[in-house]
Amino acid sequence: MKIIFSMGDCNGIGLEVWYKAITDFQKSNSKLNNKKNEDISFSIAGNLRTIEEYFEKLKIKINISDNNLIVGNFICPIINSGKYSKVSFGSESKSAGELAASSIEKALDLTLQNKFDAMVTLPVSKSVLYKAGWKFPGHTEMIASVCKVKNPLMILCTDKVRVGLATIHIPIKEVHRNLKKSEIINIAEKFLKSLNSDFGIKFPKIAVLGLNPHAGESGDIGKEEITTIIPAIEFLKKSRINIEGPFPADGFFGHESFKNYDGILAMYHDQGLIPLKLLAKGRGVNFTAGLPVVRTSPDHGTAFEIAGKNIADHRSTLNAIKLATIIVTNRNIIFTKMNVK
Repeated sequence: MKIIFSMGDCNGIGLEVWYKAITDFQKSNSKLNNKKNEDISFSIAGNLRTIEEYFEKLKIKINISDNNLIVGNFICPIINSGKYSKVSFGSESKSAGELAASSIEKALDLTLQNKFDAMVTLPVSKSVLYKAGWKFPGHTEMIASVCKVKNPLMILCTDKVRVGLATIHIPIKEVHRNLKKSEIINIAEKFLKSLNSDFGIKFPKIAVLGLNPHAGESGDIGKEEITTIIPAIEFLKKSRINIEGPFPADGFFGHESFKNYDGILAMYHDQGLIPLKLLAKGRGVNFTAGLPVVRTSPDHGTAFEIAGKNIADHRSTLNAIKLATIIVTNRNIIFTKMNVK
């Protein structure tokens, strides 16, 4: 299995957590879906000079030979994908944004060409990317645009909790205008398919959160549940999808009702991701479902405030790698079954 990484912002913690995760991955001596670690290879799209400078300033001794970054037993080719950017931990620079953007584009292009089985994107700064001419709210929207997927599904997850988002990176004031019955149905169906084919859950059970406090309280605190969310749920139930709701978000997480479901569909970004990140405790993974490529990432940002201090927690990146291998394996199993005569 071949996995490619985008290098993220060279002034953040991305390459640090990448190095630690790769090191930890091989030390674990664990088997993922009955495949040995030796069956997995890693490459990274980026600039060789910038990567060398990054680890030199971080005071981590690395070996580079013939454009290969050697991490323990792993030989990780560095695929050139952008101009050099000076490493200045914690700062924002246009050149760092340009390098990060070109790295993402290169990793995605090679994955779409089937030269890699999955891509793991390291953290970027949206404001820095905007300085470099980036026109997307995030990785998710950019990758979906290139893949020509209209409504990608952003899922953040831990081992047992998976939160999908009905809307992603939009202002709160625009959420209710983007919640249409047809869109909720479409996203829920994608969620169901992903839980089944990507996460290997045969008969997923999905919970839907309400938009308003107390899930609208029968229309007294908002009408969206009555006019939009409940009709979507009823339509999905008629299609024999195991789906329930809408649930008041605070009580749903506060009383640990999430333990009874395989997936939770939140109506907007913070509604689902604040509790998920609290539950994940720094180990969550971001996965974009509904794409022709497998893409995961750690659930955190560049953490400029601690960049260069060599204290960043790498467990989210480690889990992003593990989840990528699991999803690729599950998709291959389904593909094989579909092609068995």
